[in-house]
Amino acid sequence: MAKRPLAPVADDFNGVTAFFKSRGIVPAAPTAELLATSKRLHKATYSLILWRFRLKNLPEHGQVFIEEIASDALQVLPQALMGYGKTTKLLTRGVVENTLRHLYFSDHPIEFARMNKEKKYFLTTEELFEYLLKHPLFIETEPSFDAVNRLSSLYSELSAGVHGRKVQDLEMRISLNKIVFSQSAFENHDAIVRRCAEAANFLLATFHKEQVRSFQREDRQIVLGTMCPQARQVWTALG
Repeated sequence: MAKRPLAPVADDFNGVTAFFKSRGIVPAAPTAELLATSKRLHKATYSLILWRFRLKNLPEHGQVFIEEIASDALQVLPQALMGYGKTTKLLTRGVVENTLRHLYFSDHPIEFARMNKEKKYFLTTEELFEYLLKHPLFIETEPSFDAVNRLSSLYSELSAGVHGRKVQDLEMRISLNKIVFSQSAFENHDAIVRRCAEAANFLLATFHKEQVRSFQREDRQIVLGTMCPQARQVWTALG
C-alpha cells in the first residue's frame, strides 16, 4: 500500500466528518457533544495511524503489525458512531495485540518466519506481555509509568466485552433497527480508546525513541499529546 502523506489532524478531522455526513453516519447537524467526543476519539486513532507514515526502514517482521495497528485504528471511529459496540471493542483490542506483536517480532525475525510457516506455532497474549515486562527498555520505564500493566488490564476488559465474560458484557441485540448511536456508549468507547492510545503510544515511542526524536515537532506532539504528564516526563528522560 502506498504511504500517502497524512493531513494535519484538524484538517483530517474535518474531512472525516464531511465523509461521515455524506454516508449518513453522522447527521448533517451533529450535536456539540457528538462533535467533541468524535474529535477526541479521532485524535487518539490519528496518533495510532501516524506510526505507519512516520516510522522508516522497518523490517517486514515489524512493519506488518504497524500497518495493522493503523488498519484497526482507522475503523474504530465509524464503528463507534454507528453503534457497533462489540466491533469497536474488537478493533481496539486488535490495536493492543498488534502493538505487542510489533514489539516482540521486531526483535524475533525467526519466530516471525515460524509463525507464518508452522500451523501449530503460536504465542499467547500472556507470553507477549511477559516478554515486555522482561524487556530492558520497559524494565526501566515500568516502575515510573506502568504502560505494560495498563495495556494488560485494558486487554482483559476488552476481552470480557468481546467474549461476554459476564452477563453485563452481553449486548443481546434483538433487531437491526435497535443498533443505533448512543452518546453515553460513544463516550465510553472514547475513554477506552484514549487509554489504549496512551499506553500503546508510550511503548512504541519508547521502543522507537531515536526515530520519534527525529519526527517533526507537530508529529511528536500528536503522539506525546495522547499521554499523561507523568508518561511524557518518563519518555523525555529516557537515555
